[in-house]
Amino acid sequence: MGKLKNLLTWSFSRNRLFQDCRRAYFYHYYASWGGWDASVQESIRRAYILKNVRNVDAWIGDIVHQIIKWILENKVIGKDISFQEATSKSKQMLLRTWEQSRGKLWMKNVKMNLNLLEHYYNRDLSKDELTKKLQKVVDSLNGVYQCGIINLVSALPKEGFLRIDELDSFEFEGTKIFAIPDFAVYNGDYILYDWKTGKPYDTDILQLSCYVLYAIKKWNACVDKIKIVPVYLAGKDTSLTPVAAKNVQEMEGYIRDSIKEMKEVLSDVKENKIDIDKCFKTGQQWRCKNCKFQEICE
Repeated sequence: MGKLKNLLTWSFSRNRLFQDCRRAYFYHYYASWGGWDASVQESIRRAYILKNVRNVDAWIGDIVHQIIKWILENKVIGKDISFQEATSKSKQMLLRTWEQSRGKLWMKNVKMNLNLLEHYYNRDLSKDELTKKLQKVVDSLNGVYQCGIINLVSALPKEGFLRIDELDSFEFEGTKIFAIPDFAVYNGDYILYDWKTGKPYDTDILQLSCYVLYAIKKWNACVDKIKIVPVYLAGKDTSLTPVAAKNVQEMEGYIRDSIKEMKEVLSDVKENKIDIDKCFKTGQQWRCKNCKFQEICE
């Protein structure tokens, strides 16, 4: 197997970090490259460790997504997972990963053990704050059972299941585009669901509209047969209501412009070599306080 090469790819999350702070983008996608190798220089290893730091909200969202995937994968093979089983498993996962972070097990294996920002930077939440955040896991799983997705799954033939939270990609004008639909099914229409454990954001439609391009490329789906559904699990409204996607040409232009901007901070486009001097820091100081790279940011 040859040496891995750092290629310029695109995803909605990569673009979001690029727009938020180009210096953090530099650390995440370039300065940390190769950090999985214990023999690399300390600066690369440190950036790699920080790249894998997660904050509490992201950790909670990850747990919810893993449990939903477990519920749906079992449903596909005909096994029902009860709400009680789901919450019990989530609590076990929360406890296990919390102890990983608190015990700094990531020092032995960065990828396999949680490293919470709140632990790394000694910002432990109060008991009340943590309890409130952990309650979101239970509320989100309750939303899964209340929104009607289980009934929808029960009515689908096995071949109707297309994707369950699985990393995939497609090519766009020579660039690999990554997409991870949380749940995709076919029942005459291609329906792509996205689980949200937080509040709605204006950018949610942009993210889901990327999935429309994915469905076109992956399944040769017609635009009028594609539906996108954000599901805000912890909110009061957990309805499975499709929303209007951005125009396909508009989304293609959005991705094209984003890739162009990413190339503009490269010193060598062909080799994907970045120029740190073009990766300026964010002017929004509040972002710095919650940035996982603050320890090495210069």
